[in-house]
Amino acid sequence: MQLRKLMILLTVALMLGAVSVVSAASFKNQPNPAVQGKSDPLSGKYEGIAKSEQLGDIPIKVEIKNDNGKLSGKIDTPQGPAMITGGTFSDGKIVMKFEAGGNEGTVTATLNGDKISGKWDLSGQGGALELKRAYAMASAVPTASPTAAAGDPISGEWSASADAQGQSIPFTLKLKLDGDKVTGTSESDQGSVPISKGTWTAGKLSFSLETGQGSINLTAMVKDGKMVGEYDFAGQMTGKWEAKKK
Repeated sequence: MQLRKLMILLTVALMLGAVSVVSAASFKNQPNPAVQGKSDPLSGKYEGIAKSEQLGDIPIKVEIKNDNGKLSGKIDTPQGPAMITGGTFSDGKIVMKFEAGGNEGTVTATLNGDKISGKWDLSGQGGALELKRAYAMASAVPTASPTAAAGDPISGEWSASADAQGQSIPFTLKLKLDGDKVTGTSESDQGSVPISKGTWTAGKLSFSLETGQGSINLTAMVKDGKMVGEYDFAGQMTGKWEAKKK
């Protein structure tokens, strides 16, 4: 249970702000080397191409869950979904099994940053596989701090922090309001994460951040350049957060 809570804390830290909140020292006495001082680098959603001489380039979406080196998840293809039935992840090497149309396929690949490269095989058909983490491909994410229009209390850059079991997690929000829809990013030293399901209604802000372990849903009331609210991490952890416009 303690290790699970630490992993949740680490994920929250990576998605919302500074990874230093959960440092390598937090894990040095844990027996599982897969989480010593770093987050799970594999779990998440990917998009890319499975190449085949027989079928051509096949666009696919892959959702991978890495549970201490054991893999599960789903592969979405134009022909329908294929379930990941097993596999392993160790030292950047991925060996994965999946089931499609009653047949078992395999993937052997390497993780390099946000990219997965390798080969796939299914009943004698196969070829190269190239995937990229989905959030890195988002085109709607603003690249600069938006400027708020008159009467717009949301758009702009916000200095924020969340409380995770007594740990303060700083992060930066860059938001843009269009009608009642809110888009933007949550940023830290680890990079940018696009927000989803962003809305602004009756003085209340609501949005989500997607992680490999579930959604972090955040709500807040906004008044006089300040946000005060709560977050819920997939029903496993809740807490308060606040932000101030820069």
